[in-house]
Amino acid sequence: MSEPATTFDLYSPALKKGTARVFTLELYLPPISLAGQAYRFQPEKVRTRLSVTQVGQGYMVTMSFHCSLSGVCWRCLEKAELEVAVEASEFFQPELPPIEAMGEEEEGSLWYLEDGIINLSGWARDAVAEVLPPKIICRDDCPGLCSQCGTDLNAGACGCEPPTDSRWDKLREWWPPEDG
Repeated sequence: MSEPATTFDLYSPALKKGTARVFTLELYLPPISLAGQAYRFQPEKVRTRLSVTQVGQGYMVTMSFHCSLSGVCWRCLEKAELEVAVEASEFFQPELPPIEAMGEEEEGSLWYLEDGIINLSGWARDAVAEVLPPKIICRDDCPGLCSQCGTDLNAGACGCEPPTDSRWDKLREWWPPEDG
């Protein structure tokens, strides 16, 4: 059974316009799926700083935390861990105008806000995904797996001959040029 999402009630701090409050809370980070692989946060709960400022008819919310993501290396399929620092800001408007009146910049907050309650866990998971590198690898110099036999090249060479490209066969007949 998974942990319930961490939420925050925008109306609970009773802020006046232009005022801000900072909260420190335990944030549950749900597992994330990347390229068909499951990645888990270690630990699943992290200490989070949440800054809430009432501006206009909404709230500017900034969330910041550090976490560790654990899963498989995209090159060798062994265990990979990644430290991530996240700082995400979003404008939330609890009483939304009609859909036709909203611009594209306001649509993002719709995914995390319902009846004045922010789904911090969902927002945090998506914020982590935005700061991840293109590939999660176990170490910078990971050579990965042999493309022919699948041997883990971190353990050593496999002995396979490098593949040849038959499209260059005719040119190989001419090279090296014969001395004349």
